[in-house]
Amino acid sequence: MSAEFFEEEEFQTKFNGKTFRRILSLAKPHWKMVAGFLGTILIVSGLDSFFTYLGKQIIDEGIIARNPDALIRILALYGGLIVIQAIGVFGFIYMVGILGERIRYDLRQNMFNHLQKLSLAYFSKTPVGWIMARVTSDTERVSELITWGILDSALETRPHCSGHSSNPVCYCH
Repeated sequence: MSAEFFEEEEFQTKFNGKTFRRILSLAKPHWKMVAGFLGTILIVSGLDSFFTYLGKQIIDEGIIARNPDALIRILALYGGLIVIQAIGVFGFIYMVGILGERIRYDLRQNMFNHLQKLSLAYFSKTPVGWIMARVTSDTERVSELITWGILDSALETRPHCSGHSSNPVCYCH
């Protein structure tokens, strides 16, 4: 075993639009899955906004009007929509998990193919453990950025672009 110390080089590359587009391009082969989970987020967000309206209806038409039939009808609708929302939440979390694994697999495959093209001199001076650690951690970070980053971004814009303030106007800045 070599007594030499391996010093990792530090990259000075800045994160810019080109880098971001390149990272997002990893999701392009899986566009149906991306569209599916963004669609389920849209459904869940719409239902979340509609629950505010149903809450108003419960109070106005059921409690204040002392109308038990309307109250039961609205509460049944509310319960049914909660089930649909739960299925939607499960759906987008499931799709994000599958998408993350697919992107991770594709990225590892690309990295493996790239490593196969490198000269043997590279492997003589670079510890294999370091290479494996980088492949594992970098693919993990990139797939998490793409999947959960998109999901978090979509969920964070939801309160601003839905009916949470009693009118369905987009308050995005």
